[in-house]
Amino acid sequence: MRWDNIYLAGTGLYLPEQQYTAEQAVADGAYDASAAETNGIRAVRVANDDEAGVVMAAAAGRQAMSRSGHDSQDIDLVLHGYVSHQGREMWSPAHYVQQETVGGGPSVTIEMRQGCNGLLAALELGASYLAARPDTTAALLTAGDAFRLPYIDRWKSDDQTIFGDAGSALVLSKRQGFARLLATASTTEPSLEPLYRGGGPWTWAPFDTGKPVDLTARKDEWLMRYEDAYDDALELVNQKLTSVLDQAVTEAGTSVADADWFVHANLIQPIVEWGFHKSLGLDPARTTYEWGRDLGHMGNSDQIGGINHLVETNQPKSGDKLITVGAGIGFMWTVAVLEFV
Repeated sequence: MRWDNIYLAGTGLYLPEQQYTAEQAVADGAYDASAAETNGIRAVRVANDDEAGVVMAAAAGRQAMSRSGHDSQDIDLVLHGYVSHQGREMWSPAHYVQQETVGGGPSVTIEMRQGCNGLLAALELGASYLAARPDTTAALLTAGDAFRLPYIDRWKSDDQTIFGDAGSALVLSKRQGFARLLATASTTEPSLEPLYRGGGPWTWAPFDTGKPVDLTARKDEWLMRYEDAYDDALELVNQKLTSVLDQAVTEAGTSVADADWFVHANLIQPIVEWGFHKSLGLDPARTTYEWGRDLGHMGNSDQIGGINHLVETNQPKSGDKLITVGAGIGFMWTVAVLEFV
């Protein structure tokens, strides 16, 4: 979808002060030394007891609002995305974020659960909401995740992911902004849904075994169904990513080669190198890869956090184009193309 007059008006990123390095995790016996060397993640941030995902999301939301030039009465929609436990069972974390950022006001508030693609999915839905309603002005999008034992083992629950804690936020506006949203595209592939569900019986309650979630075992179980299952799944993932990326850049009137910046998830080195840098011909210097190595995969916050980092460090100049890509279990992919103004 090509967009007109939709802007990024403000971003926010909340990072806990406590840092846990991969080197220390290896020394503590929490992380495998060979995996640390291969994966390339140097450190993560670790939330303290008072920094639930929603608390960090709300803090990032307040920062984004303060930078956006908007007040609470301008916000017509609040979307909150997350992956991890939000601090309570059977409640509404999205409305907590709303109350802690913009209060009551005119906002409609909705929770987003699209795995690690939640915030980019919210970007496309938020733009659609604003474009479809002439009387709207802006939307606040937030995300926050804290990955804690005994529920999630940030170093071992997924052999392809090292989880870091953070909150992030974005204000979308029809009135003003530092970057213009040129185009977005999304696609899904539900045949890959079992990859993170695995087999076995349904459970009756969350965290029923009391043991950390083992996403690696779930994936291995499904990918060992037949000899070529892994290759077939990888090919399908690549096809979907390529198709949605091509759609977004075509509608934006640009190309991957012409983009000045490319922001992907903070993933381990083998996935980044082969899944993005080599396959798309990207110069790592025009990505946020090095920045992400000190933070790990922050659930929904990698992409907006990466854009926030580029803006805070004054790297993009007027006219630069940026492509950001997200993927979430389910599976869903979203690509957004921006132009800095």
